[in-house]
Amino acid sequence: MALAWMLGACASWNVDVYKLQLGMDPEAVRDAIGDPFTIRAAKVYEQGKSAEVWEYLPPWFTWTPKTYWVYFEDGKVVQWGEPGDFSGKVVPAVIEYNPNKEAGR
Repeated sequence: MALAWMLGACASWNVDVYKLQLGMDPEAVRDAIGDPFTIRAAKVYEQGKSAEVWEYLPPWFTWTPKTYWVYFEDGKVVQWGEPGDFSGKVVPAVIEYNPNKEAGR
């Protein structure tokens, strides 16, 4: 019984991206979904603007593995998704992060 519960829990675990909101800062992202596996890319542009991509990997024992990237511009989340979801064009965040609002509701 315990083994079946553990396998079921492991099979459904993945990064809880539903907790993310546009406009979140890195600290809020860490609080919501944990530390990234790695920082996939980072750049500072001539105008002083910056971009960073955080990568979240699934555990090795999940049945539905998904890798997610969280894309920051100037220290704010502007998009997230699986690596193939990125178009290369960033759309400015229209909805700002509100730390008093619960994500996914």
